[in-house]
Amino acid sequence: MSGPGPKTTWEDLANLGWYKQQAYDRFNSWRGGTMEGLGDMALLCKRLWVSGSPFHARWYSYNVLIGSPRIAGNSSDNIESSSIVWMYDNSQNLHEFTATWTETWTNSVTASLSISTHAGISLSQSISIPGVGGSEFSIEISTDSTKEETKQSSHQLSTSWGITVLPGETVYIERVRMVTTGQAIYNQDYGLSSDSLVATKGRIYEGHYYWGMYINETLNYPSGTMSLVGRSTEESYTFRIVRQKPDGRREVEYLPPPEGKSTRGRLSGESGATFPKMVPGIEKK
Repeated sequence: MSGPGPKTTWEDLANLGWYKQQAYDRFNSWRGGTMEGLGDMALLCKRLWVSGSPFHARWYSYNVLIGSPRIAGNSSDNIESSSIVWMYDNSQNLHEFTATWTETWTNSVTASLSISTHAGISLSQSISIPGVGGSEFSIEISTDSTKEETKQSSHQLSTSWGITVLPGETVYIERVRMVTTGQAIYNQDYGLSSDSLVATKGRIYEGHYYWGMYINETLNYPSGTMSLVGRSTEESYTFRIVRQKPDGRREVEYLPPPEGKSTRGRLSGESGATFPKMVPGIEKK
């Protein structure tokens, strides 16, 4: 029988804060103390206590991710630097000077996602994060991954400007490099599927010897939290013309910025349903 994730083991449950004896005590309490030992409960139940038993049921528990990833913290930083890529000194001339300058540059974005705190139980799903680290990328990573998942893109742009340098002016073009780095911490909860059951038996309780008990409701929704780190680096360029006037004044004209802006993704949570704490087994005379 396949399910939404790996089948839960007692080790998984212990890693979620419920050791086998603790779980037994809670289940037995809900059954009115009718269980008679640890052997009266089982996970991974397809057909339990087969020898001489009339009990037939399929009660399972599965490990799954719970809800969607959420941002636990983020930060960003901008580093700007500039360099002169063209200059003309017309300060000693009485006539204007005209020229055409062509500039080619490359904008790039890189984003990465890695798991910093892994799950304490076995999982088989993947986690998808939109807008990783404030970038334009959505990245998917397996819950058992020990590697960093990376995406990157770059595009080349080219622009020509017609430049007029007036008499007495000195004009230069500055290339402005902007490096924006971002980092975000994401939390992802994990636990048991909403319909997870543990099989129990014992003395008759409420008309039945066998009960499948909903683990989440009985054990207060055992869960843990994974942590992921998303990082991004965006490198982009803008250009400006600086005019040095004969009287010493400086005039700065910013040219249109490169196309393309990153957008941030939004994360939303999910809500769970409410179930009763147990269901009876199917018994034969």
